[in-house]
Amino acid sequence: MLPWLLFLVLLTVSTAGAAGDAGSDGALALTEAERASITYFDSFRTAGGTLVLTEAERAFLQAHPVIRVSNELDWPPYDYFENGRPQGYSVDLMRLLAARIGVEFEFVQGESWDALVDLFCAGRIDLLQPADKPRKLLDCATFSPPIVRGANQFLTRRDHPRVRSIADLFGSVAASPRGWEQTELLKKRFGDKLRIIETANISEAIAAVSRGQADFTTDFANVLNHHIAHSGYVDLKVQGVWSREDKGGEFSALYIATRKDWPVLQSIIDKALASLTPDQIRRLQDRWFGEVGGPAGRVSLSPRQLDYLQRKGTLRMCVDPDWMPVERLTEEGVHEGIIADVIARLAEMLDTRIVPIPTASWEESLAFARERRCDFLSGAIATPARRAFLDFTTPYLSFRSVIATQSHQVFINDIESVLGETFGITRGHAMIDTLRTRYPGIRLREVANITEGLGQVRDGRLFGFIDALPTIAYRIQTQAILDMKIAGQLEDSEQLSWNLSIATRRDEPLLGEIFQAAIDALPQAQRQAIVNRWLSIRYEQVFDYVLLWKIVAGVVGIAGVILWMVLVWNRRLAKLNRELGQARAQIAAQNLGLEQRVAERTHDLRETLAKLERTQASLVQSEKLAALGDLVAGIAHELNTPIGNAVMLASTLYDQERAFRQQMTAGLSRSALQRFVDAVRDSSDILLRSLQRAAELISSFKQVAVDQASYQRRVFSLDEVTREIALTLQPRLRRSPARLDVDIAPGIRFDSFPGPFGQVLINLVQNALLHAFDDREAGCIRIESQPAAPGFIIIRVSDDGNGIPPDNLDRIFDPFFTTRLGQGGSGLGLHIVYNLVTGLLGGAISVRSAPGQGQGTVFDLALPLIAPRAVAADANASAADRLPGSAIASTPNDPSRGTTYE
Repeated sequence: MLPWLLFLVLLTVSTAGAAGDAGSDGALALTEAERASITYFDSFRTAGGTLVLTEAERAFLQAHPVIRVSNELDWPPYDYFENGRPQGYSVDLMRLLAARIGVEFEFVQGESWDALVDLFCAGRIDLLQPADKPRKLLDCATFSPPIVRGANQFLTRRDHPRVRSIADLFGSVAASPRGWEQTELLKKRFGDKLRIIETANISEAIAAVSRGQADFTTDFANVLNHHIAHSGYVDLKVQGVWSREDKGGEFSALYIATRKDWPVLQSIIDKALASLTPDQIRRLQDRWFGEVGGPAGRVSLSPRQLDYLQRKGTLRMCVDPDWMPVERLTEEGVHEGIIADVIARLAEMLDTRIVPIPTASWEESLAFARERRCDFLSGAIATPARRAFLDFTTPYLSFRSVIATQSHQVFINDIESVLGETFGITRGHAMIDTLRTRYPGIRLREVANITEGLGQVRDGRLFGFIDALPTIAYRIQTQAILDMKIAGQLEDSEQLSWNLSIATRRDEPLLGEIFQAAIDALPQAQRQAIVNRWLSIRYEQVFDYVLLWKIVAGVVGIAGVILWMVLVWNRRLAKLNRELGQARAQIAAQNLGLEQRVAERTHDLRETLAKLERTQASLVQSEKLAALGDLVAGIAHELNTPIGNAVMLASTLYDQERAFRQQMTAGLSRSALQRFVDAVRDSSDILLRSLQRAAELISSFKQVAVDQASYQRRVFSLDEVTREIALTLQPRLRRSPARLDVDIAPGIRFDSFPGPFGQVLINLVQNALLHAFDDREAGCIRIESQPAAPGFIIIRVSDDGNGIPPDNLDRIFDPFFTTRLGQGGSGLGLHIVYNLVTGLLGGAISVRSAPGQGQGTVFDLALPLIAPRAVAADANASAADRLPGSAIASTPNDPSRGTTYE
């Protein structure tokens, strides 16, 4: 039996890294680490005393000096094969046991865990570790007490919703290694709730989650965190845990499986495990999982700090938007670069959400931090001025300061030798004050960003540009700037290095404490791994000046000859430069004259354009006045008959009244009275009907006139408004060979603009009357409604006239296009129709025509029953205001212009 103390210690194995950064000691694969490993195991050789074995056990060991032990290829940090040797926590545990027992363990690798199980059951492996208890092993193995107990958790992408148990993942896709007990468990217990992708190993399962092929995978938390840390995944996180109901127990346990036909070996293994001291187990855990109770990558926060994060919610972060490879914000607002990966890791460790706040420059980011529009700066240098409103963590990244120059410049060994030159530096960077303090005579020119600074160096306006080494090297390499180089670096001092800290708002000191705790928990190896993934930098090294002077001394004679040749050549160059200067002066004078001529021509073109716009507006107004004239003529004609009848009957009644009065004087008979009463009754009836007809006409014409005079929005009946418009068109129709039929379904209600709608119908009908019935004795124009998509109605205006030629069909909505120019056509009618339908009314218009086939032309208006919020400079704007370039001709829903119609 294992002592209770050892059993309790074994229970903690791997829980130390359940949510932390397991495997931070990534140097185990190095040769130096192998040498350190020898010293590590030597410290255990005398610990724990001597095993007390039976005679049978000693005889077994003498007969089997070499025992074959399984070694999985890819299950770090527990059992894996790397750099030509087995590695992992359980591998080191087996080596400890071998040292205690006094035998040699020979590690045997298999292509997969399933293959190792087959080798074990076939007797080709003596020990299988670390093993669970699948049904396949129960017939061929006996098991030691647990050597690993740990929480099984879930690995998802960072944007995945919170997972507490397997139930939160039902309906998603799982990736799990083929042949694993957990894979069989998933298929057996949850095959109807999950789609399962089987992979070769856990590495492929994790990669499938990162690529989006699967939603999650599951394993010991130490295994998952090890892969995240050592493979550089910043888009993944470990969360949730298998519940007791999910797996029949809260923890998963692993054992050492021995051959069932070798019970003596199982007894020896149990005794060796029992002989290990708690200190030995703890040191082994520390080696692979970090210190028990404080694993690398896990932040221990106080209840007060945890409460702050919970109440705070999402943290707002300001960054330098253009400082690659250190950091930047893409056009889509994605934070990228070295700092971005570090911040993502810190957010994972703190289990909180961090969002970047877009800014245009680093200077604006500083302003946002000062105004509390963001909670912290991702990477900033501490200065006295900034400490007035920011708290700073200890620096977590540090970069050297270098100088970029044109490629022909010599190496700068000491910046003081070139202080007479002008250097560029990004505006708002803390290094500006540091340089001016360190070098009072330095000439600095602040630029907006590194792109502008390097551009001025290339143009010769700056001698050099000062920034961090990764930033300048990244620009030179990624943008293939062949005419620039890193020509020097500033002295290696604390003040002149880019020591970047997280700067938090000073009025919330808890936030600074939290980030300091997270930075302290982030291993330096992980920070360096992130930097290494982004940097591949080569820059010019310092020359060996001793060797340089030796070379110069050897070629002094040649230099003298070359100097003489240079002097001669310089004279010729001076002459050529003078001639070139004169030529440049002439070109400059010619350019000045050319610019003046271009300015004059531009002024003339603008005046011409203004005249054309005024002419266009005038023509549109004329078109509208012409339509108004037709309306007035229609009103006069329609009112003439009822009012004329009323006048005639009134005069007739007047004459009859006079005759009746005379008869009354002479003596009135009963028959004469009856005739007079009948005549008055009949005349009054006709007079009343005539006046009622006139009143109805006036009411209809009044509503049409009001609608035409303004673009007032109201709710109206489509059938009623259409028939009122048709009535105003009757005088024009009587002078044409065509008739107008209206077939509008009753009950259709519009919340729109009846005036513009009526103008559209009038223009379409007048267009048909003008063009469709040449040389025709009869024709028909129809206005009808048809159902459309929900919320829309189709208004069709068609004729059976001559049709539109195909060459003209695509141009009919263009302004000033007409086939009757000078014959009554202005070319603006259909253009106004198009702008009103697609703009103010919020619909669409289409046209089709089949000339020569007796089908004429069909206009389809797709109009919404509720017009969009229309925008205009004036509620009574004319159709001319709706032409392209005016407020209405732009987006009708644009709330930034004019008045909004409700």
